[in-house]
Amino acid sequence: MPPTEYLLHIENIAKKRNTLSDFLARYEKGEVSADIIAGIAMKYEDRKEDGNAAEFYSILIKDYPDPSSEYYIQGKFFLASHDFINGNDNALKEYIADNPDLSFHFDAYRKMVYHYADTEQREKELTAYREMLSTFPDDPSALNSYAWRMAEIETNLEDALEKVRKAVVLTADDPNRQAGIIDTEAEVLWKMGRLDKAIETIERALAIDPKSQYYKNQKEKFIESRKAASQSA
Repeated sequence: MPPTEYLLHIENIAKKRNTLSDFLARYEKGEVSADIIAGIAMKYEDRKEDGNAAEFYSILIKDYPDPSSEYYIQGKFFLASHDFINGNDNALKEYIADNPDLSFHFDAYRKMVYHYADTEQREKELTAYREMLSTFPDDPSALNSYAWRMAEIETNLEDALEKVRKAVVLTADDPNRQAGIIDTEAEVLWKMGRLDKAIETIERALAIDPKSQYYKNQKEKFIESRKAASQSA
């Protein structure tokens, strides 16, 4: 947090103001408003107490149905995500279909692909990635996330290379961000066995951020792979 915001946050905690216990005490005394209910829901969400968060977000959606409210928008997304994680495969797809103008669509797709990856549901994960890229064809984060994941599971590597190179072009005006995407390109090339090209590519990332130990480690990994390949040839 910025210093001023951090200080205010610490003062609130010290004075037990705008904390979960504060919000709950005020709610139980009859101080009921969208701000109080949303405050309770978000505090529970921060604590990963999703069942309690869902309870209060449900109250918020039912009693304060204002589609223009940030609280309402966040609540709708949380509840759809909660239903999805708890077994309703269609919850997030329905959320996207029912809320075409809301801002959480990328987050919805990201939650789907991460969940399917964590639960090893590969076909559903790949389908979710296809839908995400169809919806966000020019989003560097979507393209980069897809390419890195394809490198991890060694699937669709040619397509991953095409997508990540597009992301590199799209981030030309942000070199630091672009360096991370170039690293993904190098990783895909490494998984494809194109070792010389992987080394050449990671050197482009190092040219942008020569102090990065991570990029140096990546380069060393690629070089070691090339040595191993030449020795076994």
